[in-house]
Amino acid sequence: MKDHPLSPARNRDLRQIVYDKIKDAIVNGLIPPGEKLSEFDLSQQLEVSRTPIREAIRQLAQTGLVKLVPRKGAFVALPTPKEAEDLYEIRVALEGLALEKICPSPPREELLRYRDMFLSVGPGWTSQQYLERDREFHSFISVQSGNGFLETVLHNVNDLIQLCRHYSVEGVPLKRSSEEHVALIDAILEGNVEMAKERLRRHLKNAVASLTGYIMSKG
Repeated sequence: MKDHPLSPARNRDLRQIVYDKIKDAIVNGLIPPGEKLSEFDLSQQLEVSRTPIREAIRQLAQTGLVKLVPRKGAFVALPTPKEAEDLYEIRVALEGLALEKICPSPPREELLRYRDMFLSVGPGWTSQQYLERDREFHSFISVQSGNGFLETVLHNVNDLIQLCRHYSVEGVPLKRSSEEHVALIDAILEGNVEMAKERLRRHLKNAVASLTGYIMSKG
């Protein structure tokens, strides 16, 4: 825990800020999957008592980001390969629904900007930089659906997927993934819902293969 310093929490709504800081550290890979969460270390780093830390850990366990193990403590969750596949199955279905909403009248200007961005992916890009842009794009798709419930559920699903993606993308050819994004964007711009959904499925199939491979290597 001491190797992943967090800035102190100073806010009126202390419980929420503590929760957000620990959650962000987990989702962004600062605290890796499988690592034990030390109430003492976290309270020292955030400069708060253990009470809001304990409450945040309990909340995070309810989201699936943390697993509570009797007599051992709290650990950052490491999904099983089956759980990762289940998460992607949900994501394919929900993002497919978002595409149905978007394709009849696609937001061309923003999509073209993302298209240019993915076309620019090359040797100068890091895996983490690419992952941030990937998450931003897929978040954009969910927001553009105009369905707040769909956006919220997808956000929660993607948080769980994000747990391991920081590590699973290492060594993955970014050019292939960026080309898959460009192909998906082209289908959306054409207003072709079925083509867009098929390209999304193909892209996420490759992503889940990378993720399950990483999880199995940790098993």
